[in-house]
Amino acid sequence: MMEKYLGILLIIVLTIFAKSVWRAPAVLGESTPSLQETLPVNQPVHTESSFTEKLQEETEVLPKKTVYEDDPETEAGEEKVLEEGTDGKKTKIYKITYSKDGEEYDRDLVSVETTPAKDKKISRGTKIVWRTLDTPDGSIQYWKKMRVYATHYDSHCPGCDEWTAIGMRQGKGVIAVDPKVIKLRSKVYIPDYGMAVAGDTGGAIKGNIIDLGFEDAKTAGWSAHFVDIYLL
Repeated sequence: MMEKYLGILLIIVLTIFAKSVWRAPAVLGESTPSLQETLPVNQPVHTESSFTEKLQEETEVLPKKTVYEDDPETEAGEEKVLEEGTDGKKTKIYKITYSKDGEEYDRDLVSVETTPAKDKKISRGTKIVWRTLDTPDGSIQYWKKMRVYATHYDSHCPGCDEWTAIGMRQGKGVIAVDPKVIKLRSKVYIPDYGMAVAGDTGGAIKGNIIDLGFEDAKTAGWSAHFVDIYLL
């Protein structure tokens, strides 16, 4: 009978021991979290961007143009500024994205604003008034006097040859001009040089510059300087 009770007691002890072993991880804090232990939905999540953005403005000047208005009541060669005009401006705004190391990564055009230029207006006389000039070669009739810078050349200069832009033979009496200032084939009188024909052009002859032709520029005895010339 005693053996029966001892057996029952042994079973009870083993059962209690087994339960204590099974629950040990919970006591030691090693159990797997339950579903109720996950992060709440409204908990903030922090992220860090590797890019920065900046607005940049770029301005482009739109140069004003010069517009001439012919005035038949004013003598040729006379000019008067009617309006000074103003330069225009084009402004562009860009959004630039930079990478973490400071290099430009992307560029987007955000806006464009344009202020148009206003033309400079000049009244230019076209009325021909003939005048007389006494020269060492005799009296001449001219209609326009101009202040120019006169250089000299011959057929041996770089890029030159014996024939001019209008087919004349290069030499004394033929000058190079800017056709926008003096028309080709115009007759011109130059003090200390004489009568000439505007028969040639040149890459460096722009505006109020003329190039006097000679057979030999080295022995011509002409030095570049400003001089008044007369259109005949």
